[in-house]
Amino acid sequence: MFEIFGIEFYQIISFLRQLGLALAGAASLWGIVFLYIAEKKERTEIGKIITSWVGMRLRWLVFGGSILAIFSWMILLSLTPSLAHEGVTLITDFDEILAAAYAMTPIYILLAIVLLAGISRRGLSDNKKGMTWFYGAVLILTSIAISYYTDLRGLSLDAKIFHPFHGFHSIFTLGTVLTLDFIFLSTKNAPLVQKHVFPYFPQISKVIWVGLSLDLLSTLLIYPEAIILSSRFFFAQAVVGILIINGILLSGVLTRRILKHIEQGEFETSRKWEFFATIAGAVSVTSWVSITFVDFLHGVELSLPILFSIYIAVIIFGIISHTIWNKLDTTSERMVHIK
Repeated sequence: MFEIFGIEFYQIISFLRQLGLALAGAASLWGIVFLYIAEKKERTEIGKIITSWVGMRLRWLVFGGSILAIFSWMILLSLTPSLAHEGVTLITDFDEILAAAYAMTPIYILLAIVLLAGISRRGLSDNKKGMTWFYGAVLILTSIAISYYTDLRGLSLDAKIFHPFHGFHSIFTLGTVLTLDFIFLSTKNAPLVQKHVFPYFPQISKVIWVGLSLDLLSTLLIYPEAIILSSRFFFAQAVVGILIINGILLSGVLTRRILKHIEQGEFETSRKWEFFATIAGAVSVTSWVSITFVDFLHGVELSLPILFSIYIAVIIFGIISHTIWNKLDTTSERMVHIK
């Protein structure tokens, strides 16, 4: 089997499966939330159109994440994954992973059916009501699949609690961060849209903190059994610290500054603060992806300096990608002319 620097092929596939489920689950969750917000607004309100647009736009993340998860799961049926997060290693053996993979077969089949119903002609995703049901079904299925990644039979009560929470938190953390970044990118250069969407960012960020808390609390159940003091562990803990500081800035100071300048009509000034928000967003996405990825690599043979060098390089790549996206995607700017 392919292996380089202690990284095996199945670990990469395991990460992609987790990423896909987290993204699809989180996008479904926030799609439901934004469509609900739109439903509660008056028909003549501009905010109703904008929040509805955001809710419907998230379906692309749902489709992409679900497809990635399904294909990764199919590959994992014949491989040995090892799942853990934030530098915590509670390695599950092949039989447990394989048993869970086969047990989840009906869930992935149902997920595929729901996706087909969503993309078919006159499918669920053709209207807001149908989209809400679509999002709800995907959220339930992805929550089950991401939580049950190993056979829980015969495990201690602590382990039975630990594993589901350790898997599920990725919807609140990794998936929500990616969804939040997608919304931020989708609304750049459109102050009118930002004015109605950005006020929800601090509330969304609170869910990320809840997800982090769930994982930390579940980790206490198996500490110190699953802690291995390695470069991977120290890297993950350092990145968690960066996330906390970055999250406070992004959901607090930066968001408030941007909204303040938009409300005062100072759009050029708001765009300057958006640049800092872009950097913070790239740091946030890279950090959560890095934490999730390195926790699959229990045999990684990279030193701490090399891990951080890769981390910084990915952040720079993320900032460049954000800039390119900003120039190519002008969808939200069309709403500037809504009266």
